[in-house]
Amino acid sequence: GVLYTVAGRGPHPAMVLLHGFPGTEKNLDMAHAFRRAGWNTLVFHYRGSWGSEGCFSFQNVLDDVKAAIEFVKSEETARRYRIDRDNIVLLGHSMGGFATLLTAADNMDIKAYVAIAPFDFGAMGKNSEKDDKALRFLQEMFKECIIPLKGTTVEELINEAIANSDKWSFVNNAEKLAEQKLLLIAAKKDNLSIPELHYYPLLNKMLKYNTENFEYIMLNSDHSFQDKRILLTEIIESWLEKQIKSESNIKSF
Repeated sequence: GVLYTVAGRGPHPAMVLLHGFPGTEKNLDMAHAFRRAGWNTLVFHYRGSWGSEGCFSFQNVLDDVKAAIEFVKSEETARRYRIDRDNIVLLGHSMGGFATLLTAADNMDIKAYVAIAPFDFGAMGKNSEKDDKALRFLQEMFKECIIPLKGTTVEELINEAIANSDKWSFVNNAEKLAEQKLLLIAAKKDNLSIPELHYYPLLNKMLKYNTENFEYIMLNSDHSFQDKRILLTEIIESWLEKQIKSESNIKSF
């Protein structure tokens, strides 16, 4: 991984930025933008992906995210890289959004969470058990993306999603998520994290529990927000500025 560090004495707030499945889009434009705005930003590859050691699995992704947060939160890391340990956030796109939400449900004791076009592997695992169309969707997606991953197969990934469908379901975690400061962003024209399956069920359930910590936005774009990258970053930065209450060196766009 790479930690994009901010110039100056600090301490600076820190962000762990998670890429999706399998990591072709690393969102490095956002990493640089957040660094310019005053955030130390960590970008890394999950184990078993893109040359990282170990074997890829969705559970390993979740474990790796927690390890990354603990790294950023550690006293040694904070001292070495001038990190404000009271202002650490987690931001993820697609599968990274999935990991962000599941991590938030486990309450990692950090400032805030941002999930961009999160992909609900729990819901898809559940649907693929009874719906051939949903199963074929997963099979084709995993088959296309598995090349840079090691230690796994299409069948293993599908079986993992099915086995953990209840545990990983966004809706089933809605009550816990409502306790966290969370920004949820979806794309109207998203044909991967389709809003009707991956966004609205969670949104409707969370609104029943808590509307104070939770903000949500639908942008008229696609899964990668290819025509809204700058706007997307500005929205996130504006929201994060409201969550951070410190003397950290944060600049506006």
